[in-house]
Amino acid sequence: MLIRPRPHHRDNHRTVAALFALTAALSLLAGCTQSGVIGQGSSSGADDIIGSVLNPMKPPSAAGGTHQGRDGGLTGQTALPSFDNAPLPSPVAARQIAGPYTNKTGAVTGKLFFYRSGDQNSGNYYVCSGTVVKSRNRSLVWTAGHCVHDGKGGTWHLSMVFVPAFDNSGGDSNVDPSELSQYAPLGTFPAVHVWTSPEWVKTGDEHGGDLAHDYAVIEVGRNDDGRTLDDAVESAGAKPVPLWFNAPTGQGKTPPMTIRGYPAAEPFDGMAQWGCTADTVQLLNVTELGPEAKEYRAGCDLTGGASGGGWFARAPGQASGDVSLVTNTSVGSAHNAHGGNWLAGPYLDAKAKQLFSTAEASPAP
Repeated sequence: MLIRPRPHHRDNHRTVAALFALTAALSLLAGCTQSGVIGQGSSSGADDIIGSVLNPMKPPSAAGGTHQGRDGGLTGQTALPSFDNAPLPSPVAARQIAGPYTNKTGAVTGKLFFYRSGDQNSGNYYVCSGTVVKSRNRSLVWTAGHCVHDGKGGTWHLSMVFVPAFDNSGGDSNVDPSELSQYAPLGTFPAVHVWTSPEWVKTGDEHGGDLAHDYAVIEVGRNDDGRTLDDAVESAGAKPVPLWFNAPTGQGKTPPMTIRGYPAAEPFDGMAQWGCTADTVQLLNVTELGPEAKEYRAGCDLTGGASGGGWFARAPGQASGDVSLVTNTSVGSAHNAHGGNWLAGPYLDAKAKQLFSTAEASPAP
């Protein structure tokens, strides 16, 4: 049974549990949008890459004052026999990453805040996770497609803000998205451009849609100190993470991976980084989504709010201690009644690389 992570909501623990149900997810803030085609597909006639230009203004205060984060896990389910019938991966318990996250491994993971259309004055916002990735314009975040766009018939999310190394462990889980500075040791970064796959825009919905293309790139502006995103994380001794496209697909060649994010659905609260180390990662052909569609799956019990978070592995030729981003959390079955907790993420192929190339060519902020 597949359920899909979406912008992350949290009214209260009961609502969070209900909204997340059987899946893993994440999302949060943004402003006014204009949608349009930002980049063309390849000369071979591939679909256009979908993009949006965001207004980086601060979001309006909610009527009545208090903001409440919401778990954005998808509540629907889609039968995918080629995926569902594969043996379940061995479960891996998540562990809390000790803060502060202003270090080599913690600073590249961050929390994404945003509103969905119509929610700006409701007091409800959404959250996801994301990763600072190496790019020419030094300002890019990799996340899940459902963390930036509703999918089929929907719209771009609003007032999006990325906070690398977000840290409020043990604090109030209903933070005000317009007052994030106390939880942002490296600053806050408003989204100025976003890109996601045309497959997600055309088919994504509360039942999942095309999970094999549930990825997105966000270009952010500078923080209040005038630093680019990469400048900020490098000041903490971290390095933006390179992307590993077209990773090996042969049997037994999928490397162990570390998964990170900010899970916010019960039993988590979204205020700290958590992670899993999966020694065994499956790469499954999901034929219902197309002949080339592939999904990674690993046993990990992160919940809603971790959507968009990175899966990391050491690529060939990388120095000891360095890693690349292999995929992002898209969907999961965390804490379902039947056990077998797992997360899944899309295989990043040539289409994903094309989308990144378009984002990377955007002028630096």
